[in-house]
Amino acid sequence: MPFIEHSLGRTYYQSRGSKRTACLPLVCLHGGPGGHSYFMQDLFKLADERRVFIYDQIGGGRSSQTPRSRWTVRTFVQELKWLVDAWELDAFHLFGASWGTTLALEYFLSRKRHRVHSMTFQSPMFSASDWQADADLLIRALPAKERKVIQYCHEIGATDANVYQQAMDTYYARHVLRNKAALMRRSGFRNPHGAEVYAHMWGASEFSATGTLKTYDRVKDLDQVDCPTLVICGEYDEARPQTGRRYARRIPDARLEVISNASHAILAERPAALVKSVRQFLRAVESN
Repeated sequence: MPFIEHSLGRTYYQSRGSKRTACLPLVCLHGGPGGHSYFMQDLFKLADERRVFIYDQIGGGRSSQTPRSRWTVRTFVQELKWLVDAWELDAFHLFGASWGTTLALEYFLSRKRHRVHSMTFQSPMFSASDWQADADLLIRALPAKERKVIQYCHEIGATDANVYQQAMDTYYARHVLRNKAALMRRSGFRNPHGAEVYAHMWGASEFSATGTLKTYDRVKDLDQVDCPTLVICGEYDEARPQTGRRYARRIPDARLEVISNASHAILAERPAALVKSVRQFLRAVESN
């Protein structure tokens, strides 16, 4: 299996496509933190026109485990810088999904657009407080039983209780991953170490930011994204399209696209629709 060695360990990656194409490469960042790239495989359908790179971020998936002291945004930005150098990419497009949008934005801001030709933010997380506000709205639409369980377990810190997990499953089935078959496949790719990274940096569940990212907010810096940008949200996304539209309006050259009949894990639910959107966007960027 292909790995890139660096001072933090080993990063597992995959790439498809020819180096001889005139189209710029696409680098893809999965969700998490502590996640994996399994559900990003459909993005390789774009490799008929360009090189496509996906990888498991350090600490999750098939990449090396990392000590708790390395569970920081800076670690993942540095890893991406090493990978871009190792792949010898002079210019490329950057795609991020969920936490991957956070990482993409941080990388972009740290390099001041160096090498990045365009950005695609799928289901963005640019503000933990915005994310929490969206979650609160969506939780209020759950059945009364689930609402009460979530509220009570948060109050007493019992997010490991079975009733909380069941209430969380109800939320996930509406707003995170609506495809039950994909949900079952997803469970087989969880990395226990990655789950620890997720809990430390984010929290016990998608809708409760209690980790080191709980005060994260970069909304005020979105106007610094001075390259063509596509913001994508699912119709039922926990990253609500209304919030995605607000973000797109803050980016000088950005537009929002909403994928119908999809929630957060769009690549696991409506991969063809997402791939089509990204393909059309990249073609348009490169034709200008």
